[in-house]
Amino acid sequence: MTPEEVLRVVSPLDKAQRVRWLYALGWAMTVSARAGYPAAQMTDSIPHLMAFNELQHQLYNYLRQHEKTDEWTIENFLEGLYQKAVSTGVEGDFGWALKVSLEHINR
Repeated sequence: MTPEEVLRVVSPLDKAQRVRWLYALGWAMTVSARAGYPAAQMTDSIPHLMAFNELQHQLYNYLRQHEKTDEWTIENFLEGLYQKAVSTGVEGDFGWALKVSLEHINR
């Protein structure tokens, strides 16, 4: 799922709806991070878990800032998350989290 596809759904949301989506994304990223828990050696999982830790840090920092100001645009936020996911090799699991979070918008 690309940032552009996500933006088509997220951009029209009002502030309260966007906050609900961000919480759903945080939850889905927690589930995606668990893909790093395979039966393999735990050391094999560390980069995956570290990547999701950083993605979640950015998400919750955005949520915190979103309450106070609109200076950090949703476009910049999503592009930053997507770039981080690609650069750390977790774009597949991150894409799943985006997809699942968007499914929660109208629930």
